[in-house]
Amino acid sequence: MKIRINALFSCLVAASVTVGAVSLPATVDAAYQITVDPSVQGDTLLDTFNTLNSWFYKSDWTSAASGQPNGYFADNYPFVQYVRLFSATGGCYAGYASCNDRDLFVDPANAATMTDYKFDDLKAAIQNVLNKGLKPYIVTGNVPLKYSTSPNIGGFNVNTRPPADYTVYYNYIKALANSLVSQFGVQEMKSWRWGVLSEFENSDWFWDGSGSPNAAASRTAYFKLYDYTVAALQDAVGAGNLVVGAHAMAVTPGLWDPRDLIDHCATGTNYKTGGTGTQINFITASYYDQSPGNYTANTLPAVIASLRDRAITQGLTNLQVGVDEGWFLTDNGGKDLYSRSTGTGYQGAYLAKKIKETVDNGIDWFSVWALNANGVWGGASVPTISTNVISLAHKLAGDRRAGLSIGGSATNAGNYIDGYAGYNDATKTLRIFLHNYNPNPAATSGETFTLGINQIAPVAGSTVNVRSWTVDDTHANYWPQWWSDKGSTLSSADYGGWSPQTVEASATLTNAAARTYWNSRLGAYQTLAALTASSTSAVTVAGNAISLSPALNRHGVVMYEITNVTSLSNIVTATDEVNDYTKMDSHSAGLFFDSLNVSALGDTRRLARTGTGTTPEYVVYRYDNAKGVALTGLFDTSSEPISNFKVYSSPSGAAGTWTLQSGYTTADTPINGNLWTKRDYNWASLPAGTNYIKIEFPTGGTLNWNPQLSRVSVRYTPTADTDHLNNWSKAATHSAGLAFDTSNATALGDASRAMRTSASAGPAEYVTYHRSHVNEVQAVGLFATDQETIRDFSFYASRDGQVWLPVRADYADAPINGGLWTKRTYRLPPERIPSGTNYVKVEYPVGGSLSWNPQLSQVTITQ
Repeated sequence: MKIRINALFSCLVAASVTVGAVSLPATVDAAYQITVDPSVQGDTLLDTFNTLNSWFYKSDWTSAASGQPNGYFADNYPFVQYVRLFSATGGCYAGYASCNDRDLFVDPANAATMTDYKFDDLKAAIQNVLNKGLKPYIVTGNVPLKYSTSPNIGGFNVNTRPPADYTVYYNYIKALANSLVSQFGVQEMKSWRWGVLSEFENSDWFWDGSGSPNAAASRTAYFKLYDYTVAALQDAVGAGNLVVGAHAMAVTPGLWDPRDLIDHCATGTNYKTGGTGTQINFITASYYDQSPGNYTANTLPAVIASLRDRAITQGLTNLQVGVDEGWFLTDNGGKDLYSRSTGTGYQGAYLAKKIKETVDNGIDWFSVWALNANGVWGGASVPTISTNVISLAHKLAGDRRAGLSIGGSATNAGNYIDGYAGYNDATKTLRIFLHNYNPNPAATSGETFTLGINQIAPVAGSTVNVRSWTVDDTHANYWPQWWSDKGSTLSSADYGGWSPQTVEASATLTNAAARTYWNSRLGAYQTLAALTASSTSAVTVAGNAISLSPALNRHGVVMYEITNVTSLSNIVTATDEVNDYTKMDSHSAGLFFDSLNVSALGDTRRLARTGTGTTPEYVVYRYDNAKGVALTGLFDTSSEPISNFKVYSSPSGAAGTWTLQSGYTTADTPINGNLWTKRDYNWASLPAGTNYIKIEFPTGGTLNWNPQLSRVSVRYTPTADTDHLNNWSKAATHSAGLAFDTSNATALGDASRAMRTSASAGPAEYVTYHRSHVNEVQAVGLFATDQETIRDFSFYASRDGQVWLPVRADYADAPINGGLWTKRTYRLPPERIPSGTNYVKVEYPVGGSLSWNPQLSQVTITQ
């Protein structure tokens, strides 16, 4: 299970007051003190900056990509998992005014034929994406010119008009998808993403084609485009094999409210099928500030919450929400930044703040524009400051979030120290990611502070090993030296019209003399951009703690890594801010989320009853080996006396197994001008064997919205559970066409495995597992490689067991049975498992000539 909104741990967070998106310590009489406690652990941290945007995919991902080694990304940018191919299916063609080559036809100008499809370039680009160990994110939507009655080239050099005939467009997308299935196969395509247009409510991208953009007509035209596109993909790939969504502008008003698409997909009439609703697996936003120091009115958390709240209201509780464009539009002089970022230390601190916001707010991904001074490729590349900051955050992916609290205040006005920490029990490593952000790009002051790390012990000896990486204007950043050397003397004209503050100097320079100078200094810039660790120091642990005295330069970012360290407790605390149902196992029907009176009650969303009946409303959490639970209730004590919440425990969650828990403590705090009371409950100990916790609302009263459930924290011990496939007792469900094979136990090294009963062409056989808050999955498949080539198992994750998302697995092979068979061990690492995963599906490949090949040997799920 992954971090959700504001999931810091209440027992560790210092008192604070909130100003905008920044939490300022209430104490003002002391310098910053940061305290980290790895014994208080939360959910698994993810690589959130995992998607690379590619504007010109034909140039970047055909010949350019072919010339690079397949290990290029794994070696240089391991955080990248997806490549987002912009306008991949059309909207222009070379030779048409203000166009480049995007339409996928033999003759894109010939409107006499609509079916002269030519998908070669896109297929070549996708193959290169796969060769580099990545997955494609294919953005459809811009309509080929010959499919529109009156094409219009908009601000992004693509056709903004809808198709004249949506059936013709449907056939085009279906033909493309069928062609991809033929080359790559459905099993591979399950792990891809598909998007329908970019910034769909932005008239520069799409509008209805009337004399001027019309909001209602444009909305309807896009709904039709979305429905016909999704239907074409479903008909070719299968709805269960498809991950599809849409990219909204959202950060600023467009032609129409992007949340209307969520409504349409949930309850609207499908323009292609006539049924109710349309498949949607994700929705993303753009998040741009205008320029360094010139910020948009909407914060990133607010933009994401506006989309997520509507999805929850419409019952789309599994909808992923991400960001597909972002950072800064222009420099301070109004010149466009090439990849929407500068090269200053300020950019690094700004980005570190955004990374923490994605972690705190459960944002599923944030797409980036470039990786180095040459854009993406180049064996002698110079990483940007943004890439180096993302690389530091990547080191925490897979760690469990550790408790971190901040007290005191900045020595210098405007500086804000913030960050988060992660602990990895498997490697006995603690990592702490911190930044010194100042909203004024011209700020010059650094900060010193104390960093205390408690509840630790050395794995061996009396010391732990400490090293750090720093990114700022003088560490892991080439750009300030380039600016001093040559950059400050150049103008926008020397960069092809782009801002001279653009960080991709090598990619954008058009001034021949400046390019020659750049090349002469390339080695120096590579050295300056290198992300280098400090020397390792041995620090003595005294009283189960150490204390460090770091310094962060202006706009500085630092990541501490402490090894040979163990936490004194393996109890994990998972916190649900009760903003949605994603962390709950189940709930009763008579509940709603109240988001009124935020400032008065101190919480953006709380759960309340819809009525005052005599049947208790409830929520249920599943945390195996639960040790304790704490919750916060809000009570309108000016209107009626407090009637307490109740907590029940159960080993199985089944009827008749629930036991009411007493022995709790409470602490009351007046809020809302003493009109309300915040009551914090704590059940310090739960019975051994508790796996399910039910929180029951009081019944009756005169006000259905009183009381409200504000927060729940469950303390539990993580476990790893292995299914040896000897029987079906550990599986939640399985398909009918499976049986256990107990023959050849010595040769295959396993007494019992699950195999198919027929080598059918589909649908795929499967096994599902229900485990709360899945952190990691390992599985072992056995393949008769002397008989057939390997066709891999596929893996899926779900919050509710209904909507499944593909998860890409790593694997390692070992020969067995004298080399005739291959044992393939799969691993789904924590950073790839979606937030709130409670169900896992293992799906067999289809086809082949042997029903008994492959065989599933075991599945291990770590919570």
